[in-house]
Order: sequence, then structure tokens, then C-alpha cells
Amino acid sequence: MIYHTETGTADGDPVLFLHAGSYSGTMWHDCTRRLTGLRCILPDLPGHGYSREIDLLCLEQAADAVATLITEAYDARPVSIVGLSFGGYVGLMLMARHPQLVQRAMLSGIQLGSIPNAPIMNLFAGLISPLVRLHSFRRKMAAPLGVADPHIYDRTDGKANLTPRTLRKVVVLASVFDVHEVLPTIHVPTLMIAGANEHSTIVNSLAKYQRLMPDCTARTVPDMGHAWCNQDPDLFAQTVQAWEARAPLPPRLASVEA
Repeated sequence: MIYHTETGTADGDPVLFLHAGSYSGTMWHDCTRRLTGLRCILPDLPGHGYSREIDLLCLEQAADAVATLITEAYDARPVSIVGLSFGGYVGLMLMARHPQLVQRAMLSGIQLGSIPNAPIMNLFAGLISPLVRLHSFRRKMAAPLGVADPHIYDRTDGKANLTPRTLRKVVVLASVFDVHEVLPTIHVPTLMIAGANEHSTIVNSLAKYQRLMPDCTARTVPDMGHAWCNQDPDLFAQTVQAWEARAPLPPRLASVEA
């Protein structure tokens, strides 16, 4: 079973947070400490953090690993999920394969279909991936995302959150993500969201998700980028709290035309 920790209110509604590639459950600490009344479950996905020794093979395997965690550690009680970037891809795959385990979802920063120039991006990732062994490189890679705490871009024991192989795999899986065919079968109430300054492929995918998924709401976050949870953690936490409570979303978020 994949490694996980908990924070928040022990008897609160369970919300499972799925981290971005290269990170682990610790990336959510700044967000979850701003939440109230929620039981926050923070797993390390396969190939990451203290689940690093579990080889990341595919998104289906990662989603199944999360399903096993929910089933074995939480008696298959349905949870809400929050996912960013790689965690968003895993979350959507979890909803497709194990819908009975997910009651609501908030997914940020994921595109639908291949990213333009994906082969070039994958080649570049392959060339630089050995550098992930260096603490200085991991620090530089985290800086554009607003991450300065070494306990977030490293494991708490100082080791790398992931191996070069896992980094390459994450980039490949994300760059060609395409689940058009299964989206109409996913009935989990879902908030698809992205920073307005995101990669255009991700922003343009929001309307597609909203159109193809039966119960999907799409929003953009003005003036924000891929890691808007770090740019404005208060707004991110307010959005999580509102979505989980079935309350109106923060007015700063912008609607997306279908």
C-alpha cells in the first residue's frame, strides 16, 4: 500500500489530496492547515516520496494504488479528491476506474489530449532527468512553482522525492493524456480549474471537460499560473472548502463558456 499521512479533523469529511509530479503529500501542508472541519489524507503516489520504491508504470496503476489505499485504510468509504497536475491525471483515472470511491473532485492543471511538441518535451525531460539526483537541481526546479521549503521538494530525510526514471515517466504520461472516450461515463461532480496564465492547452481543455463530463463545472483563476495553490494558498483553500461544502465558489474565479 502506498505511504500516506493525515492532517485536519479526524472525524471530518475525508478529502484525499493528490500531489504534482516530483513532489509528495507534503506539498499540501500549506493548503490543508488553512482548511477547517476536513479529514485530509495525503498519499505519496507511486514513484514519489516514501512510495518511491513502488515503480510508477502508468496512470491506471497509480489510480489503482490510490483505490487500494481508500479500500484498505478507510474501509472503502467514498472520499472527495483534490488533484494538481500529475495528481489531477491520477484523480481523473481514479474516477473512471473506481467511481464508487469518489464523491466529489477538484482537479487543477490538466489538459485533454496531447500537448503540442510532446516528443520534444519528452526528449528534453530524458536529457535532464539524471540531474534530479542533485539537491541543487531539485531546488531550482521547485523555485518557479513558488516552493522554497526543502521538505517539500525533497523527502523529509533529505533524499530525492523521485528517481530520474520516474521523472521521465511522469512527463511522458502527462504529455499524451487523452481520455475523451471515458469522460461521458464519469458522473462524479467535478470542478475543473486552471490558472488563466497556464499553458494554453490546459486552459483550452476546460471547456471540453465541461462539455463532455455530465456533472463538470469549469473555472479559471485570473492572473494565476500552474501552481496557483502556492501563488494564493488562501484562495486555493477557500475553493476546496467551498466545493466540498457545496457552497458558492469564490467570486474571483471566472466561468468558462462551454
